[in-house]
Amino acid sequence: MAEVFKCVGLDWREHVESDPSLLRPSEIMVSRANPEKSSRMLGWRPKKRMKDVARMMVEELMR
Repeated sequence: MAEVFKCVGLDWREHVESDPSLLRPSEIMVSRANPEKSSRMLGWRPKKRMKDVARMMVEELMR
């Protein structure tokens, strides 16, 4: 989310409200996948980083 706001020159903290009472007790605040298994088993490697995908999506919407 922060990356998308960054693409348009905004600080997400100035535009997003969060209500802690709505978070689940087991909410995962940061989730990162490890592509090692897909790389090993399928020979797949990502071509883009998530921040690049976010930027491309914003650029497409802005056209």
